[in-house]
Amino acid sequence: MPTVSVIIPTHNRSAVLKRTLDALAQQNYPLSDMEVIVAADGCTDDTSEMLKAYQAPYTLKVIEQPSQGPAVARNQGAALALAPLLIFLDDDIEASPGFVAAHVKTHQKQANQVVLGYLPTILKTQTGFFRITLRGWWEAMFQRMRQPGYRFAYCDLLSGNFSVSADLFAAVGKFDPQFRCHEDYELGMRLLQAKAKFTFAEAAMGYHHELTDLDRSLRRKYQEGKADVQLGQKYPELKPTLLVSTMIARCSWVDRMALIVIFKMPALGDLLAKGLRRSLDLLEWMRLRSYWRTLLDRLLGYWYLRGIAEASSTQQALTTFLQGSRPVSSPNLLDIEIDLKAGLAQAECRLEQERPTGVRLRYGKQIIGRIPAIPGTERLHAAHLRPTLATTLAPALIPALVLDKAVNVTNSSPQVTYELPAQPSQSPELVYVN
Repeated sequence: MPTVSVIIPTHNRSAVLKRTLDALAQQNYPLSDMEVIVAADGCTDDTSEMLKAYQAPYTLKVIEQPSQGPAVARNQGAALALAPLLIFLDDDIEASPGFVAAHVKTHQKQANQVVLGYLPTILKTQTGFFRITLRGWWEAMFQRMRQPGYRFAYCDLLSGNFSVSADLFAAVGKFDPQFRCHEDYELGMRLLQAKAKFTFAEAAMGYHHELTDLDRSLRRKYQEGKADVQLGQKYPELKPTLLVSTMIARCSWVDRMALIVIFKMPALGDLLAKGLRRSLDLLEWMRLRSYWRTLLDRLLGYWYLRGIAEASSTQQALTTFLQGSRPVSSPNLLDIEIDLKAGLAQAECRLEQERPTGVRLRYGKQIIGRIPAIPGTERLHAAHLRPTLATTLAPALIPALVLDKAVNVTNSSPQVTYELPAQPSQSPELVYVN
């Protein structure tokens, strides 16, 4: 009976897939305790022949299905899995030797976890400004996860390298096959709703052989726009966290004109966008990186809004969609209040037991501030408290400690008087930025 099932969806990338299978054969985890399940989604190349000929030192299972998308492929793989722990791995990820062991070890520390692995990117085909931009995007994402007390969000779940218990995966309903893009984000939302704890395990490392190029990135943005409408319709509370909400809120007159073109004359807009795409090559040749980046952002925004428009049908429908938003941080979502005077250990214990969406903090009678409820982020737990107090809430915590001590000294020593400073203002809220 295997202890770990590694599930790999694939589509027409036999050479890339073979490299991934070879890397799994080099794991320092007992190969007899592993099974690898490949879900071939509508493959028309030599993937089937390669898999039949492949001599795996672990149990290898293969599912072949008509093209139904990665969500269905992953679900099919999970349905065939026998192990209590599922590791989802993309076919372009070359697992490091300690990859499987790191996932297993992290799950052994605590139940109800979703373990997110590290994906250092290997860029071979990309060049120039796009190569720099792409690498920066990937590393910035993982750098956030490394920060102590980081509050994970639904969009931190990347389907290319994560693990979850088979029971939890089944309990939340698996991947939603209606999503052809951002299916991992949607699953991440349901896992957070189930109070799962996201954990970043850097040792669960797989080298990501990134195959995308600039044109594929633009096409991907179009799909992301369509998926964001799906997300907002399924989870209205997420609408303020979506890129479309930010873009419309900051809409300039140029952006408003672009929206009119997108909804009324999409063919003309696409023609202009393709012409501007060629301008990127000219700007790079001229080494005008700032102009190149500005134009790229505009083009990404255009294709994202094209996807939004495709899913919304009309501009009025988009307006109605956005009107259903609610504030990202609402006082009504605050769950509990904690007095830190009782001790940090007690406060952490309460957070761990109750897992509130938000908390108001005080020290005796002194108000410290609050960690607000933020839609789409994990519920608070013990690991969030100390880093927040040491950073965001430190300007309010330190005066509160001084004030409380001063009041205690005054009460116990009437002959000594103190002129107390004014009550410090509450520090800014922690607001998640997508």
